Amino acid sequence: MKKVWRKEKGEFGIGTLIIFIAIIIVAAVAASVIIETAYVLQQQAEKTGDIARQDVCTGFKAITVQGVREDYYFTETIGTGDGSTTVFVYKLSHTPVNPHSVTVTDGTNTLKDDGTGNLVLTSGSGVTGWIGYNNGTIAVIYSTAPAAGTTITAHYGSGYKNTISYLEIKIGLIAGSPPIAMNSVLVEITDGYTDKTLTYNATATNYSGLDGKTFGASIARDMPPSNWERDRVMTAGDVVVIYINASAVGLYLAPQTDVMIKLIPKHGVPTLIEFTTPATYTTKYMELW
Repeated sequence: MKKVWRKEKGEFGIGTLIIFIAIIIVAAVAASVIIETAYVLQQQAEKTGDIARQDVCTGFKAITVQGVREDYYFTETIGTGDGSTTVFVYKLSHTPVNPHSVTVTDGTNTLKDDGTGNLVLTSGSGVTGWIGYNNGTIAVIYSTAPAAGTTITAHYGSGYKNTISYLEIKIGLIAGSPPIAMNSVLVEITDGYTDKTLTYNATATNYSGLDGKTFGASIARDMPPSNWERDRVMTAGDVVVIYINASAVGLYLAPQTDVMIKLIPKHGVPTLIEFTTPATYTTKYMELW
């Protein structure tokens, strides 16, 4: 224990009190600044972590990529009404005829083939028919003979073009991904010579209406909660088909063409799809990836 000598003196008085209080205030202010800084850093770290997790966990998974070749189309007159003839039979010049490609019209009635050889009336009345896809024989049968001078024409496809005209990409969400709004997605596509970045066209649910700047989409499977029809939002378990008009974009997808497609969500990891088209095209629809 330290001894206290009589000659030793201590500081006392109002000045000492002021200094003591000042030290306490400065220490309190410093502690407050340190605590506030630590809180701000904590909040920023949590926010950065949330963004990092979102970027890592958000994204698409590609399921399949399908290429579609366009039909070669021809138009031929298959008969002219004389006021008495009710059955018109004609052999088309280009065979075989592609199923689901035949349209017959006389200006009043319109028939389309159903893929099995039957001509089904889509407008008008009193007309039936059939088509032989392999030999090109087509028959149109009226319940009442068409008026004299009525021209009956067939518009049909036979054979397919040498390049892929359209692309269909089936996609889902990666495991753990939060919902993704399709209107914020970009699609980048290139064949090595043309490179385009496409935005979403909400009115396009197939190839119709697509140009060289947009892509379309339709829902193949909408799991609960169903958000697609109202908000165009993908959730876990959903499967969406993306449509790209490759011809309108300016791509020349001949056999053995290297193609790169990148699906880019607003947040998250872009999905890269790379493939080479087949060496020979033999069908209208082809699995590419």
